[in-house]
Amino acid sequence: MQQLDAMYSPAVDPRQDRGLWWQREHLTYADGDRLLFAGHDVEALAEKHGTPVQLYDGNRLRENIDRLADAFAVTGHPARIYYAIKANRFAPLVRAMRLHGRTGIDCCSPGEVGLAMEHGFSGPEISFTGTALSDRDIEAIGPLNIRVNLDSISAIHKMGRRFPGRRIGLRVNPQMGAGATPQLTYAGARPTKFGIYGDRFDEALRLAASYGLIVEGVHMHVGSGWLAEGMDRFLGAVDRLCTFASKVPDLRYVNVGGGIGVVHGPQQTPVDVLAYARGLSERVTERLGSDVEICCEPGDYLVNDTCITLAEVTMVEEKGGELFVGLDLGFNSNPQAAHYAFPHEVLSASRGPAGPNARRCSVVGNINEAIDVFSSVARIGDVHEGDIVAVLNTGGYSSSMASNHCLRERATEVLV
Repeated sequence: MQQLDAMYSPAVDPRQDRGLWWQREHLTYADGDRLLFAGHDVEALAEKHGTPVQLYDGNRLRENIDRLADAFAVTGHPARIYYAIKANRFAPLVRAMRLHGRTGIDCCSPGEVGLAMEHGFSGPEISFTGTALSDRDIEAIGPLNIRVNLDSISAIHKMGRRFPGRRIGLRVNPQMGAGATPQLTYAGARPTKFGIYGDRFDEALRLAASYGLIVEGVHMHVGSGWLAEGMDRFLGAVDRLCTFASKVPDLRYVNVGGGIGVVHGPQQTPVDVLAYARGLSERVTERLGSDVEICCEPGDYLVNDTCITLAEVTMVEEKGGELFVGLDLGFNSNPQAAHYAFPHEVLSASRGPAGPNARRCSVVGNINEAIDVFSSVARIGDVHEGDIVAVLNTGGYSSSMASNHCLRERATEVLV
């Protein structure tokens, strides 16, 4: 078992040199100063593809999928991974997942369901969990042979009237959240729009039965971006999920949603996915039995650190005593920092890692908004206008939420 623990340890080893916390086999400096990504010189990739450009490492994607899938395999408990496609819809990335064959797709709109089907996913490989569903939404997804989780009394009425007898899951709100920021916490003391609350769950079961709907699953999603310190709260929410699920006589699966985050800095500790899988298996087995399938819906965890975004430095200037490094990249291409307050590590492509005495700077974009800041605590070292820099961890919720704000060009996307 000690070997297994080592094999399925976190994606980033917290024991490594924290000065280069981001470094791994396919993201490292060569010859002291040249940044390599997926075996390629980063500056050469910028010259080939132009900037701004998002580069994806297909090998890293497969590593992330396998790490999580293998952790569940170690437990022996039936499990299914659904990739949350809202995190990134880049077609070559989704095709790579289809070919790899170890994930389904989690969708939150009929459009995403259609996209998943276009890429060859079908049947129970697709799980749909939407909110504020319209009659049009129900008409689109109701006839399909996919898993559907309904998150409101309203949606049960809509589905029951049109598709009586259909199998469904119910999304619940366990009133216990885990998220990297308040914006990413979907359950807790403050009421949110997500899920059926405990005081109405029995009503939901009776209503479903009145339409002949067969409840076969119970779903939750309590928040996103949580790391090692969020594990206890997440597993506490799982305990509450099992209490809901224990009331369902035809239970086939529980879906714990997504939420596992990626580290964004040296002080953070990643989730140990083997402990995650074991914690889920132990609770579900004890409360619901060993045959109930465990489903999860990672998005960020699978794709965020597969990607770096290359940009050209367009400004290096002191303003009010602070050093600002401006890029030809804006939050129209990568809104993670603006929306979710995730600071990005920024590396020089050709001048090596920043030394311990490198000056702190703010790395900013070219959008005319005060929130267009990728990091206010970056240390890049010797940096000049015209340099190429790499912004790390940009694979999740970047291109999928891109906009045309200020009519700035979006970053192109390339699977390396």
